[in-house]
Amino acid sequence: MENKEMTSSATKSKGNKTNKLLVVLIVLLLCFCGYLIWQNLELQKSIETGEIAYTEVSTERNQIQAELEEMLAKYDDLETNNQELSAELTAEKEKIEELLKKAKGKDWTIHQLKKETESLRKIMQGFVVQIDSLNQLNNKLTEENKEVKTKLTDEQQKTKELVDKNENLSGIVTVASYLKTQGLTVSGIKVKSDNTGKENDRAKKIDKIRTSFTLQKNTITIPGKKWIYVRILTPDGRVLSEKTDDSNKFDFNGVRGLYSAKKEIDYQNDDMSVTIDWLKTDEFPVGEYNVEVYADGVDIGKTKFSLK
Repeated sequence: MENKEMTSSATKSKGNKTNKLLVVLIVLLLCFCGYLIWQNLELQKSIETGEIAYTEVSTERNQIQAELEEMLAKYDDLETNNQELSAELTAEKEKIEELLKKAKGKDWTIHQLKKETESLRKIMQGFVVQIDSLNQLNNKLTEENKEVKTKLTDEQQKTKELVDKNENLSGIVTVASYLKTQGLTVSGIKVKSDNTGKENDRAKKIDKIRTSFTLQKNTITIPGKKWIYVRILTPDGRVLSEKTDDSNKFDFNGVRGLYSAKKEIDYQNDDMSVTIDWLKTDEFPVGEYNVEVYADGVDIGKTKFSLK
């Protein structure tokens, strides 16, 4: 009886130990499960945080790329005729293009990209201000140039008007300086044995043709030695002349032609009587003759006479 009780007691004791061990195992299992659940939750949070961070980094990188591309577009819009400044603009564009490649290739950290992008932006803003100032200065210079050209055109017009006026005045003075004849007469002269002469209108009886006139007073004409030329044209239009070569020609009214007779005078701006004779070299034809008197290359008198 005692042995049965002792055996039963031992069995109960062993069962209690087993139950306690199971409880402990269950508790440990529950703790381990709880730990696994907690770790899983933390890992999930880390993954979510990492995804958020990756998304934010990608967004920032895309923004930086967009800023760099925008800066490139602005550089394309910047124009300048300054060669040195144009070379600097090209160099900065190349820097932006290089940084853009790095941003797309994810070679640089966001911090580096932001720093370099900000630096390039400040440089570009400096160029914008500089070019804007140059353009404003250029516009101002262009306006000033237009104003100067307008004034120059006005002055040139005034100068032209003055030149034209002076030329007109010069022309007037030149015309006014021409000598003028008064009392121009032409007649045939019969030379007597005593070398005196008498007027005659018979072609066969005269020995020379005499041209007489008075040079009028002219204070504008330059005084001094002057040649007076006489051209006598026969009824058939031939010029009476000793020779027909260049030695017997003179310039008048823009052409060069023969003269019949010439005489050098000393004109002193006062009335002066002049007589020029053409000596007979051949028989004088009958008819009406034209006589022209020239000085300083222009005609100063014309008349006609007839021989019977």
